[in-house]
Amino acid sequence: MMKRLLLINLALAAATCRASMHAQGGSRLLAPIAVGLEAGLHQLQWKSKPSPGRSVGHTRATRKDFVDRVNVNAVRGGSSTSKAPPAQFLKWAYGACGLATTAAWSTALFTTVRSNQPVGAMMPCWQHQFFARVGGMAAVPLIVGGFGVLACSASRATESWEQLGTPTCRRHNLALMTTGLGGALWTYFAETVTKIPGTGTSHQVYTGAMKWGLMGCYGSGAVLAATVWAKSLPDDVRSNPLSWPGRIADGVSKSLVSLAPANKDDPVNVKYALLATSFLAFTGMQTVCNMPIAVMPSWLSRRISRKFALVTLLGATTSFDLKEAAESGKLLVESNYRTLSKGVKGFGALYFAGRSGVFFDPSFPEHFGVVNQVPGLAVACALMVALTLRSDEK
Repeated sequence: MMKRLLLINLALAAATCRASMHAQGGSRLLAPIAVGLEAGLHQLQWKSKPSPGRSVGHTRATRKDFVDRVNVNAVRGGSSTSKAPPAQFLKWAYGACGLATTAAWSTALFTTVRSNQPVGAMMPCWQHQFFARVGGMAAVPLIVGGFGVLACSASRATESWEQLGTPTCRRHNLALMTTGLGGALWTYFAETVTKIPGTGTSHQVYTGAMKWGLMGCYGSGAVLAATVWAKSLPDDVRSNPLSWPGRIADGVSKSLVSLAPANKDDPVNVKYALLATSFLAFTGMQTVCNMPIAVMPSWLSRRISRKFALVTLLGATTSFDLKEAAESGKLLVESNYRTLSKGVKGFGALYFAGRSGVFFDPSFPEHFGVVNQVPGLAVACALMVALTLRSDEK
């Protein structure tokens, strides 16, 4: 009898709280109370209907199932990630933007690394531009791997945007946003970035449909990555855009101080820690240093070496994710990390395929003037990139 009265009182109290919440001017502070009352009501109802075959293990499982359905953020007075699931076409959007970004990179590479760019600047032989282009295409496996992992994650995000808010997804969305934005800016300012000192001419000048087409391809990937990154934030953070730069700075700072391997006796962990650090160093060299240092590790002279910094930044992000996966034991288990690992290996394979031109290019070393000025740095870069080809097996 007492249990029935308690059940009736709890039901009335919960109903009153819910009605007050939905009434005009109702306070959201009642939300935790309502959730707690409903939880108690559920438990009492469950206890009042015992089953002969029910065991202790079954009791714990039932309680856990209920707790999992409770919005913990609402009980705490906080806010959760958007409940609406991502659009079903999101994985196809990532695939389309990946193809567009790859096409834009390839087009820029093939139209910039060639004879008569500018007019009168002739390649010494066909092998010279061929192997330079092969080395430049090392960017493609990293781009494909990044967009591929995000497309796969989007296909699995069937419940909420929170599933696209994992550290790997967040980092890759930011990295691809930077790659897309940087590629669009490089296209727009190509005349300035590729200017040949003392000549008044540049290696590349895009105009008209080609210019805006390339910028659109790069921009589509940047917009998609930025949108998904913002959409996967918790509601309270997403509603305050002014806090986003600080959140990004905190994440980058945390990653920088976590570059060292957690287990120095694990060669795979050490491998990816060194690669992440090396790719970051390459990015800084190509961005802020003068020639000839800025030509490393791409060997693409003034034509496109500055733009290659976007590739090494993406490589640093990928390597850091793989370092974290090696430390957590997920590297050889989860398909996303295997995809990223293949992208890193693909980068190394194409990079050394391009460097093999020194054995087949009759113009070497006479027409490798910028590279000849920093031979030690060229060797050091090759040694670091060689780590990409090491197996992930210990």
